Amino acid sequence: MNAEYLRWRSQFIRKRLQIVTAIASICILSFMTWIELLGNKGDIPLKSNTTIVLDLAIEVLLIGSFFLLRSRFATPFIYPLFLLVPISITFTMQLNASSVGISAPFFVPWVLVFVAHATLIPVCWHLHLVVQLSTLGNYFLINTLMGYSLSDIFAVDRQLITGKLIMPVSIIFLFVNWICIMGNVSVYLYERLQQSEFVARKELEEQKECSERLLLNVLPQSIADRLKLESDLIADNFQEVSVLFADIVGFTLLAAKIPPEEVVGFLNQIFSRFDVIAERYGLEKIKTIGDAYMAVAGLPFAHVDHAQAAIEMALAMQNDLALFNQEYHQNLKIRIGISSGPVVAGVIGIKKFTYDLWGDTVNTASRMESHGIAGCIQVSESTYQYLCDRYLFEVRDRVAIKGKGEMTTYILK
Repeated sequence: MNAEYLRWRSQFIRKRLQIVTAIASICILSFMTWIELLGNKGDIPLKSNTTIVLDLAIEVLLIGSFFLLRSRFATPFIYPLFLLVPISITFTMQLNASSVGISAPFFVPWVLVFVAHATLIPVCWHLHLVVQLSTLGNYFLINTLMGYSLSDIFAVDRQLITGKLIMPVSIIFLFVNWICIMGNVSVYLYERLQQSEFVARKELEEQKECSERLLLNVLPQSIADRLKLESDLIADNFQEVSVLFADIVGFTLLAAKIPPEEVVGFLNQIFSRFDVIAERYGLEKIKTIGDAYMAVAGLPFAHVDHAQAAIEMALAMQNDLALFNQEYHQNLKIRIGISSGPVVAGVIGIKKFTYDLWGDTVNTASRMESHGIAGCIQVSESTYQYLCDRYLFEVRDRVAIKGKGEMTTYILK
């Protein structure tokens, strides 16, 4: 059994023992009341003071056990109470019977306890067996202490009680024995089924967690949650975001000179650092294409300082690439472009779906990168308007931008 299952079983026993102790205390109280009423009518003899005290002691034990199991101190006492509660009930019932001269096995409470125990707490069949053997041992111990010899005990086959022939001891033991066997087999089979279900449930949870992680590697958390709940097309308008494109200058030439595993290793090192930066500044990574990296600030949740977040990420990307160059003795540079404005965002695809952005802001940010300068951060007019009072920019006047014509752009200094 693995440790997780054992922890689960311990909690299961604790909860079920609370039910057992509550039901047992009510059950014994009902028998005490009913027997008292019958005794007052003269149908049966009244209980002695000793038996009443024993019954009350069991009531106190059961009520105390119930509240102990509900407290934060219950953990060390779960398995001892598993044994103590049923053994104390059968012991007391047998002691009550023997104290009024009945040396026969008091099998009615035995069966009641065994069956209730097996049905309400169907785990740990070996502990059920301990309870059953203890009950049998207590029967012989009590009657021996009462002065009965084994021959006297088994002579009860021919003993009369209240004018009726009771069931022979051998039949009683056979009857109880089969009750115990069926109960233990049932508990054993039930627990095996529980273990199988527990393992299957854990495997399913692990697979679900793995799927969640894979999904979150592709989609933002909020979009992933919506995708699980909605079957409709997911598409949203965002009016104020800043889109960042970055391209590692010179990586293509480097990739042609080194082994493939080093190419992937280097790129993974760089982009993993960029992922950490994106998380630090609250940007959402959208995708990577080759040695290009795309991220956005201001979605899926609005960000008041989206342009500043994008600029701060761009600066951190430059610093981290410089550290990478020092560590791996390279001379790579990064070209970054940023533009701010409205975009459309949504999930496309059926199998290899992706979360992507569209709109003029995206196209402009891409052009800011592709028409930028290696080692520099170039921004559009819209981003400049957000940041001109907080950062120092150099104007690049009338830059010819593919698909856009001549534009005024700005280089962060």
